[in-house]
Amino acid sequence: MTSYLPLSLLMGVILGVSAHRAGLCAVKGVAEVMTSGSGWILWSFLKASFWVFGLAAIAGTLTDGIAMRHWPMSLTGVLGGLIFGLGAGANGACSFSTLVRLGDGHVVMLFTLAGWPLGMAGVHLLWPDLHSAPTLAEGAPVWFLVAIGPWMLWQGLHILRRLHAEGWGQLRAAQWPLSLSVTLLAMANFGLLSLGSTWSFTSTVLCTVGAAPLSGCANGTVLWLVSGAAIFGMVGSAALRGSFRLRRIRAAAALRHAMAGIAMGAGAALIPGGNDGLILFALPALSPHALPSWAAIIIGVALALTLMRATGRPIPAICCEGDICRASL
Repeated sequence: MTSYLPLSLLMGVILGVSAHRAGLCAVKGVAEVMTSGSGWILWSFLKASFWVFGLAAIAGTLTDGIAMRHWPMSLTGVLGGLIFGLGAGANGACSFSTLVRLGDGHVVMLFTLAGWPLGMAGVHLLWPDLHSAPTLAEGAPVWFLVAIGPWMLWQGLHILRRLHAEGWGQLRAAQWPLSLSVTLLAMANFGLLSLGSTWSFTSTVLCTVGAAPLSGCANGTVLWLVSGAAIFGMVGSAALRGSFRLRRIRAAAALRHAMAGIAMGAGAALIPGGNDGLILFALPALSPHALPSWAAIIIGVALALTLMRATGRPIPAICCEGDICRASL
């Protein structure tokens, strides 16, 4: 893996820029459903999983395949998803978008990040043997590729047609189309999987704390380097877009984000993984725990936003038009 480190770092930068320019966030996705009745952002997360799954299936037909792993479905994972979602809703951002907002100058997100390892360590201390090692997943059946291949071709042509019509200057736009962003994100993640790394921000912290025996933990240093490259991509994208601006930290907000981070960390340790890992490699691997845990995260976020609305705090309206979503989050 280390011999391919420059390529891995490039994949990390692409992941960071793509997530930043599209504003991908599970909390925004739920807020979009609650405020506008549409679900473009949540659908985009699933599209990213479809892309990774399809690319892995193609690799499986041409090579020995990509190593994917399964975790068993459990009530613990569903509970973890619910707790993670509640924390993400209170935080106003999930795993990726916590770093995205930090890249835009929301320094209060540092308190969220500080809470992640605390929550993970707390669960690990209470249940040190909670998780056994994952099992190696079998390759996707050929008929799965037959089913998803036409969609991948149609989606790829749609992106190319839009780039041709609007020009490559679209890549310099302040906001990228969701389709373009999730495709680049999925391709970069597939590149990392091909190099032997099941990377996500959450798995990087889980491996550091030792809260779960994830397959990527053997390359802990590489995980942190890729995470750093993704953050670099986010900060660079914010600087080029002109959206970076340091925001003042308020004590009440700092406490709320720290508590939200602890909840997100505890939930991630129970699943194991966060919404980023579930989307990037657990769902594409068809891991039994992935869909129930991710659904529980979405339900947890919805509960948190509902409580916010009930206590008089407004939910930011999300407007999606022309495959581009904008929000006041």
